[in-house]
Amino acid sequence: MAVSRYLTAQKISLLVLVNLYCDSALPSSATIPVLSFILSHAIPSAPSSARARRPREEHNASFPIQDFEDVLQSFTSNMPGRTLLDVFLKHLWEINSFDALYDLFNNIDNLLAKAADDPDQVVPAEQSPDTILLSRTSPLGAFVRRARIEFVRLQFDDALKLWSAFILYRAPTAQWTTRTAGLASSGFDHNATELGLRPGEDLYEVAYGHLENEAENGEVVSMDDLERLLEFQLERLQRLGCRVPGEMRTQLRSMLGPTPPVLRQSHIVRFFDAWKAGDYTSAFDNLHQYYDYATQAREKVHYQYALLHMAILQADFGCFGEAIAAINETIATARENQDMNCLNFSLSWLNHMSKAYPKQLKGAGYMGMLGSERDGLIFLKAKAKETKMYHLLGATLLNEARLSMSTGDSVARALEHMYQASHLIIKEDLTTQGGLRLLESTLYSRLGISHLSTVYSELLLHCYQQGGAVDEQIRAVCRGAISAMQNGNYDKALHQLEAIPSASHRTLKFHQYIYYCTGLIKLKRAIHRTDWTLCSALLPSLRPDQSSDPELSFLLTQAHVEYLIASGNFSSAFSTIEEYAASLNTQGADIAQRITILLLKAKLFARVGKPEAGFSIALRAASALEDANQETIATLYCHLGDSYVGLAGLEDPATSQGVRARAIKISRAEMYIDGARECYKKIEDIDGECEQLMKKALIAKLRGDEQLAEDWADNYNRVWEE
Repeated sequence: MAVSRYLTAQKISLLVLVNLYCDSALPSSATIPVLSFILSHAIPSAPSSARARRPREEHNASFPIQDFEDVLQSFTSNMPGRTLLDVFLKHLWEINSFDALYDLFNNIDNLLAKAADDPDQVVPAEQSPDTILLSRTSPLGAFVRRARIEFVRLQFDDALKLWSAFILYRAPTAQWTTRTAGLASSGFDHNATELGLRPGEDLYEVAYGHLENEAENGEVVSMDDLERLLEFQLERLQRLGCRVPGEMRTQLRSMLGPTPPVLRQSHIVRFFDAWKAGDYTSAFDNLHQYYDYATQAREKVHYQYALLHMAILQADFGCFGEAIAAINETIATARENQDMNCLNFSLSWLNHMSKAYPKQLKGAGYMGMLGSERDGLIFLKAKAKETKMYHLLGATLLNEARLSMSTGDSVARALEHMYQASHLIIKEDLTTQGGLRLLESTLYSRLGISHLSTVYSELLLHCYQQGGAVDEQIRAVCRGAISAMQNGNYDKALHQLEAIPSASHRTLKFHQYIYYCTGLIKLKRAIHRTDWTLCSALLPSLRPDQSSDPELSFLLTQAHVEYLIASGNFSSAFSTIEEYAASLNTQGADIAQRITILLLKAKLFARVGKPEAGFSIALRAASALEDANQETIATLYCHLGDSYVGLAGLEDPATSQGVRARAIKISRAEMYIDGARECYKKIEDIDGECEQLMKKALIAKLRGDEQLAEDWADNYNRVWEE
């Protein structure tokens, strides 16, 4: 496929449409659709640093001639009995020689308005008073000016190639209408027809014998179109986090040809593709080549972004020491160049990494840059508001909600941050709906409302899949599969994971995530079926590395401990729990993970015949949940109360020591029952509160205090009636 600098057959056809517009040949109803069509294919859209761009349709650099038919066919022209398509094709076929093509570009300068003080201002005598003149600084004016300048710059050989490409592009329209067939009957070159030249004759073969070969090689694509196409692919790679589709990769290779031109964007596209494929060496190479060309072009602003990409690449492959060095250099360079966008994004990424991989970053020598995590988020939020970086502001609000959840802060505060982020996303038209829905799903899962948690995951897949990040969609599917697993629907869970499109497996991180989720479900089923052989076969392949997703790593560690406990390997289970608990404490980990580890430890002590130690650990778990999930706290207090009542029943009432021990345990049981009743009251769980009141009445009756037992029974009736 040949490559030109700017002009293509498509742009010549667009210039014909511009001519029609300036000649006032368009009906008023067609003006906006036609201008929109011209601008969408001729003028690249400008990016915005403040707002995230809306997902666009894929830019087709070589759009077919049929696109003109789709736009123009439905409009009638100012000429009776003819559509706008007929008028367009008439002007298109009037370009019936290379000289006519030259006249087109020579005369389009008359479509531009001249400055009042221009000494060369000459109004053509044949110019109609209805002619629309284009401002030189307008989008259409800029397109016309550049098209004329690029044609003047063309070498004669390149101009002939452009003429040949236009002949091939226009050829399918010859039989569209009877009027067009009449115009095309004289041939594509009026001069050749007048001279009586036919295919096979020497002069004809010299001039147009190459058309068949060019038709096989494909259309002419301009460097401008290639750059726009690569920019679109780059935007898609960054927004979706996936690889270049196989069909698009083939198309790009055919466009670039065997000796591709040096396009800086092609290196960054190859970098992202190699990065997502897990090819560290190729990604590293292409990143260096991209910024080498940027440096040659004296685009020094790209240097800090090179370092930023390098830091993210190093961290993604587990090289955290190199990542910290690169991000520190990024921050220093961004400050020096006063690039606030790069600086704020770098600080946000560093804050995220310090939360997701605290152990790895501490081992790499990172000691913190923004103080505590909460101080860092407050700083980032203030800077995002100051610079109107709405995407960063939305991400910071979601991080504040995550922090509230991970530290056991009130649910109301976490919801407040989520609602603020939701309002910002809708108001500023951001593309972070997926992250918000996943966070809402996590919140309701922790509150014990599993159905609502599943609904939010499905909401992401059904309503926000178009244009959303692929990793968010995969997380939503995997979360639904894990939810199905927890309800015992193992086959349904595995079917959901198998239904993920095969294209997602082409990205290394996505493939690993799906693989670990599938292995986790199979391991859980094997544990419940006591299939220790299958467990032993699965476990060696379910050991994530240090760069794996922290949440999934925790679930795999939890399943490993459950396997050790279920198989009776208590010493190994205890060692694993202690080691993991120590790492969680040093990292300041999520409170939900710490509670889960404590409950696993309590379960282990119960299995080895030491329930007292298990009770103390359960008590620690309850105290760690203060001001957090009230339903979980109530459940823990309820179990502790029941356990102490059971222990009191084991004491011998015939001895004074047994009576005293029984009284102590009954008192502790009452304390935990009161705690459970208060928690149930906070969440307005009437059944749970009434159950605790009935327990209080039974304890009073066992003590022989009938009056107190009757009072508790009256309280039960009053609460139930209210």
